[in-house]
Amino acid sequence: MYQYLVRRLLQAIPLLLIVSVLLFTILQLQPIHAWDQLLYRPNLTAADRARILAYYGFDRPAPVQYLIWLRNIIHFDLGTSYFSHQPTLELIAQRLPNTAILMLTAYSLALVLAIPIGVISAVKQYSKFDNVVTTGAFFGFSIPNFWLGLMLIILLAVIPYEHLGFKIFPTSGMYDSGSEGDPFNLAWHLVLPAVVLAVQFIAQYSRFIRSAMLDVLNHDFVRTARAKGLSEKRVVTRHAFRNALLPLISLMGLDIPRLFVGALITEQVFAWPGMGRLFWKAAQDGDVQVLMGILIVLAVLVVLGNLLADLAYGWADPRVQFKSAR
Repeated sequence: MYQYLVRRLLQAIPLLLIVSVLLFTILQLQPIHAWDQLLYRPNLTAADRARILAYYGFDRPAPVQYLIWLRNIIHFDLGTSYFSHQPTLELIAQRLPNTAILMLTAYSLALVLAIPIGVISAVKQYSKFDNVVTTGAFFGFSIPNFWLGLMLIILLAVIPYEHLGFKIFPTSGMYDSGSEGDPFNLAWHLVLPAVVLAVQFIAQYSRFIRSAMLDVLNHDFVRTARAKGLSEKRVVTRHAFRNALLPLISLMGLDIPRLFVGALITEQVFAWPGMGRLFWKAAQDGDVQVLMGILIVLAVLVVLGNLLADLAYGWADPRVQFKSAR
């Protein structure tokens, strides 16, 4: 196991290097650049502009800028924001916990609901429950996050406030003013954005689990378990479900980027102070240092997510032997 972990982590280094080159190249091609706002302010002389270009390294070729950025990141320095003048690592450290709370809550909600829904749909194939779930899954796939968020705000905050004088749920932020740090107030603010972020994952995972379960339920070992007199509950939960988990684990390891993209949109709708809003603001400003920092952190999380998914195979299927991995 230890050798497998070391091998995978070493393999991740050239992968992350290639990803960083591609990201830096793409960001250099974007239409909005930080120097557009820094250089073309009123009352700046040509000398001032030259000093700004030299200070931030904008006067150097893109490959040189990348090598400087790479040298800094080796020392765990993700650079400094061109506009807030705060270290990128500090900005990410401030926002990452907020995004993690939202993403983990939404993902946990998705798994808690999708797994039993998918299993029951497979066991009761073509029943009324299965048909209702199938219809609901198609709606869940089709509804954009921003539209669903706006509808929930109108139905559960704006309309009740206009007619009843109070909001069922808040419309924005993590806390009410003066309630910072209150876990109950946080949970109240978390309900709507977590539901919005979880809906598409519930739809996807419930259908995926249903399909995997239907495939496993037709295998010989399931028929053998039934022939031995095991209860249907034991056959489904202990034999079929555990084998159906393997493809789901692979999907979960690859879904971190999609979860972050969903959080980016959801955080904008609900004014959630997380990395999604930080990324959005940096993209509008052309703040390459912040954008690169966020994207590299995301790339590292993807690599770690895939590694955790591989390790989870050993729990789901004891036949997996990590020592033999190449």
